[in-house]
Amino acid sequence: MAAPGPGEYFSIGSHVACLTCLGQRLQGEVVAFDYQTKMLTLKCPPSSGKPLLNDIILVNLAFVSKVDTINERSGTPPPLASLNFSKLASRARAEKEDKLSQAYAVSAGVSLDGQQLFQTIHKTIKDCKWQEKSIVVMDDVVITPPYRADNCRGKEGSALAHVRKIKKKTVLICIFPFMSSKMTHHASSGPSTSKSTQTWTLKASLQERREDTDEQETSEEWLKWRSLESCGLTLSHFLSHCSTAPVSYRGDGEDAQLEIDSETLNDFEMQLYQAIEMFHSRIQWLTRGSRKIFGMVPGSRLGVLVDSSDVSCFEERLSELQRHLLLLVQEQLRLKKQLHLMSVGTEVNSLWEKPRDVNQKRLQEVQEWILRLISSGNCNLLQGLEKTRSQTHLDSLLIILSSCPDQDIDVLLSYMSEMVQDTSLCAHVVLLDSCSPSVIEAVKDMSKVTGGRFHLFFASQGIVDSSSDLELLWAEIKTARSILHHIQNARQHGRLNHTPVSIVSEISTDLEALSLSDLNSGAHTAVHGAELCVQPAGPLPSSSAEWLRTNGLKAKNLNLYHVLAPNIYTPLEGFVPILGKKVQSKVHEKATVQFEWHDGTLKNMHVDLPLLQSYQRRLLEAEGVLEDRVMWLNTFSSRQIWGTVCEQSVQIVLDVSDVSDHHQLHIQHAVRLLLQEQLPSTHRFNIIAFGADVKAWRERAVSSNPQNLQEAWQWVQKLECAGDRNTLAALRHATESEPQDSSLTRGVYLFTTGAPDQDHSVLFSYVSEFCTGLRIHVCLFTREVEPLRCSSSHHVSRVQVALILRNLAHCANGRFHWITDTGIVESDDITTLTREMEEAADYWQKCCDLVDSLLQHSSSADQEEAHAEECHSPAHCTEALKQKHTLPPPRETRLSSARLGRTEVKPSTAWRPNSAKALIPPGSVFNHLKANSIQKRIHIPKNEDVSSSKQWLSRFGIRSLKLDLHKLLSVPACTHRTELVTSVSRSVSAKYCTIFPSVHLNGRERHLFLSSGELKQYLIQSERLLQRYAHRMQWLLSGSRRVFGCVLERDVCIVLDVSGSMSPHFTTLYTHLISLIWDQLHTCRVRFSMVAFSELVQVWQEELVEASEERCRDAVTWLSQLNTHGGTSILHALKAACVFGDSVGVYVISDGRWDCSCSLVLEEVERLTSGKHITIHTVTLSDPDSTDVFLKSLAHQTGGRFHQVPTASETAMTTELLSSSFSAGQDSVLPEFQGDDLKRLRNEIEKLRMFQKQAKDFREMLLVKNPEVSNPK
Repeated sequence: MAAPGPGEYFSIGSHVACLTCLGQRLQGEVVAFDYQTKMLTLKCPPSSGKPLLNDIILVNLAFVSKVDTINERSGTPPPLASLNFSKLASRARAEKEDKLSQAYAVSAGVSLDGQQLFQTIHKTIKDCKWQEKSIVVMDDVVITPPYRADNCRGKEGSALAHVRKIKKKTVLICIFPFMSSKMTHHASSGPSTSKSTQTWTLKASLQERREDTDEQETSEEWLKWRSLESCGLTLSHFLSHCSTAPVSYRGDGEDAQLEIDSETLNDFEMQLYQAIEMFHSRIQWLTRGSRKIFGMVPGSRLGVLVDSSDVSCFEERLSELQRHLLLLVQEQLRLKKQLHLMSVGTEVNSLWEKPRDVNQKRLQEVQEWILRLISSGNCNLLQGLEKTRSQTHLDSLLIILSSCPDQDIDVLLSYMSEMVQDTSLCAHVVLLDSCSPSVIEAVKDMSKVTGGRFHLFFASQGIVDSSSDLELLWAEIKTARSILHHIQNARQHGRLNHTPVSIVSEISTDLEALSLSDLNSGAHTAVHGAELCVQPAGPLPSSSAEWLRTNGLKAKNLNLYHVLAPNIYTPLEGFVPILGKKVQSKVHEKATVQFEWHDGTLKNMHVDLPLLQSYQRRLLEAEGVLEDRVMWLNTFSSRQIWGTVCEQSVQIVLDVSDVSDHHQLHIQHAVRLLLQEQLPSTHRFNIIAFGADVKAWRERAVSSNPQNLQEAWQWVQKLECAGDRNTLAALRHATESEPQDSSLTRGVYLFTTGAPDQDHSVLFSYVSEFCTGLRIHVCLFTREVEPLRCSSSHHVSRVQVALILRNLAHCANGRFHWITDTGIVESDDITTLTREMEEAADYWQKCCDLVDSLLQHSSSADQEEAHAEECHSPAHCTEALKQKHTLPPPRETRLSSARLGRTEVKPSTAWRPNSAKALIPPGSVFNHLKANSIQKRIHIPKNEDVSSSKQWLSRFGIRSLKLDLHKLLSVPACTHRTELVTSVSRSVSAKYCTIFPSVHLNGRERHLFLSSGELKQYLIQSERLLQRYAHRMQWLLSGSRRVFGCVLERDVCIVLDVSGSMSPHFTTLYTHLISLIWDQLHTCRVRFSMVAFSELVQVWQEELVEASEERCRDAVTWLSQLNTHGGTSILHALKAACVFGDSVGVYVISDGRWDCSCSLVLEEVERLTSGKHITIHTVTLSDPDSTDVFLKSLAHQTGGRFHQVPTASETAMTTELLSSSFSAGQDSVLPEFQGDDLKRLRNEIEKLRMFQKQAKDFREMLLVKNPEVSNPK
């Protein structure tokens, strides 16, 4: 070995600085240096801050780009401590025995729980060994599978009690739900650095969750003990777990690679997931209560400056600000030692002259002071800072702003810098409900100058826009995810920043490192030379395809289309001679539902609800049986590796080519499990091994007795991997060496680690032609991350290998099974079951859709029945129930109806002369009243519907709810006919009109047949409806709906006019657009885009995107960059909006002052929307003028709505009238709105108020005419 050159040796005690390939700088004192492995050990100051500790960093110089010597040690280093070589040798021997015992447990088929339990006991009791699958402790206690507490057997004493105690503790291991389901867990061989770090992280996480409610640390303080650096989870810590291995034989220019064992990698990855979960928990805690609004307020002696300017404390915002401040007092300020509060307006007002200690009385004063806050001009922040500067006892300052301060920002920053130097104050600046970029930038600059923190919160949207506390945590999460990405690259591609990485199992590494003498040692013989634990023979299982023939959906008559076939009615079409044309059959829409059949046609179907419910129960039972089958396939370890062995005569073909050399232990393990668990149930078996040559254990298949199985296992252990992979020769030997015996089913199970070396087409042809009498099943074994030295010269991807072997198995009517060292990747048995379960799930969903359609068809009828049941008395309900179950009466004829009418007529109680004729038949008035009776109760849902007023009133309007008073009174008019009476020889007019009260409706006189009780019921229901209308109107006037109306469509394009004429409205419009994005688009998950137009057209997104939180933030940022200028090119904007789809809602926000003619725009819109379902809605913020007519025409042409923003006075007046239930008087009316939705609802409200007034007048008239009705005895 050449002597080290200059600069390649580092003396002990020198101080050096290393720059890694990842750009990280490491600096410390040299503790040790190994020239052969290029490993440098540095001692660094403690990252934990504890003075008695140091950090030790192992640096691999192969990944260091530069090393600078800061301080060279010239003296002789102190002598090193002596090493106890005998103790090290005994530890190495003990570790080797532990690894061999673990290998024995794996080969014996011990479950993972048993392996973990053995390792846990072995840590405290060394006298612990395996006896087949049982754990023997101190020759007194025996633990048998499944290794529960009640499986512990032995003499009662301290040993048994100790083992049971360990078992109970093992059961209490916490399993984190956020761990990846694909992560593998290996048995631990003993305590390690990573495990102790994991335990510390778990304790810290639990401690953090317990103390969250009392914790007052900022994120900087909190991360001192919980950051990735503190927990040892950075990329440099990950590299310190890696070791280097030479691979000079590869010939690709790489002379070294990183190696890390899988257990350490899984452990490190688990800790990263724990850290991310801990950071997310902290973020959730920080976004609750007052912390969401103001962030974490630091310090114990706190000064508070509250912005009380007109912008911050106007009428609508003041109550919200007071509520937030009271919450801050209750949760955070009460924990401070001293407080000093000031309101900042044109003048600064202090609650006290100097800071006061916090107690119950002071907190009461603070709350009263908050409730007395009023708007007071501008925001004189500089004066507030001057007063704060005089209070020298304060250690922190909370500044709450909602508007831009009066002073220039540079002046404020300069003053704050001087103040911090004099008083050492830590400033925490909070900005509430301000979207101004200049104000946001000013707040961040204030926090930077003072070395403090900032917090931005939008109360209108309930979100935290930005925060110093959250940014630090998100940065840690981003770093952790980046490290996880590196780990995933190392797993999948074997690379870490262009550096080769090999991931090896700890147990496999130790076993593969054993020499031939080690393999022949007694310890190895104890592990692999032990007798097989042969399972008792049982009935042969079947493949999943054969199993489904007796247990599948079709076998159990659970095919949905077969079940529904008796209730299906196919539409018929035929020629009717008497009509002379073809006629198609029709079915009443309420009698059947439309159902798509398996051939794609639509069928009319009668939904039999009991039949569907019974079918769903049976389907659930079948689904459970399928899930049990999948679980059964994973019961035995051999079934996970080989699948199910179904044939009576079986030949096992093993791939022992040179490429399989590093899989030899896995191959032996797989064969051992197969010999123990599945082959005892077969009649005959044989084992064939192939590389370049083919070797068979026996010339012919032999009986599957325990002796033959044991001999076969001993033969497999002596196999060596060498030569190419001659798969064709092995299959020829398997098919031609066995005689054709039709009495036994035959199967070949090929276990291989790669693709055959022969031409695939030749192999497929041979299998399909000569292997017709047997089935060839293929089992492919690969590793998750193949070692670099295992890669073949002719590289074929694992997916291509799987495709070749899958086709090979299917050519021979066999099954394909693909496993890795972490689990099953693909299995024909499981795939077949999964496909059946997906079909069952599809049937279940179709049943649910049918039930839903049935409920929708019957919903209106059910509502009417429910209303009728509420109105009727119990006696009537019983009578109705009886009538419901009786047979329908026969169809009436004119004769039968007249006969029934005569029998039902009751004698009249009114007196009249015998000679007089009753011009009005008795009972006719009452029959009429029964037809027009008033329903007892109306039903309107309380929750608001996202629909237009036209759609909403079509369901809940006055006419739809049958509360139209004029229609209720629409009886025939009074004719007052004059007829000749022969007895008196003169004409006499009708006198019965005086019996009934008369009213004037629409210029005609009509009789009032409604009673005062019915009118009272009408007034009650109309008042309820009026209150509901008032609630709907207030909802339409709230939030972004007041400015833009309701957004109805799922696909929306917002067309925004940014021409020069929109300049007076654009500042207000920007704020409202932000509210629209969050209030309606984000809440309803609408797909949207935006188009801004002036002389040019700007498109935000080329296609519609879902209104996710990220997209909405992007849209708000895009809007903030717009400015008003130039002309108005509306036609180009509409063309850009109409390309987003054939069914999109376009919302044009403009003042209507466009550069082109109105008729041209309407013609172009008609051309653009022809044949499409594009609806254009128009919104204007300007005052009513001539452009409104054009905007209405544009909206109504496509079936859209016109919306004009109501003024503040109209909104306030409407809200006041509706809230007071029109207590100002009957003459008060709502403002005349111009927008379609508001105008339509306003007219309906005024119409209902008119009906109420008329009904009250009619009732008073009846009460005057019949006073005994109002005062019954």
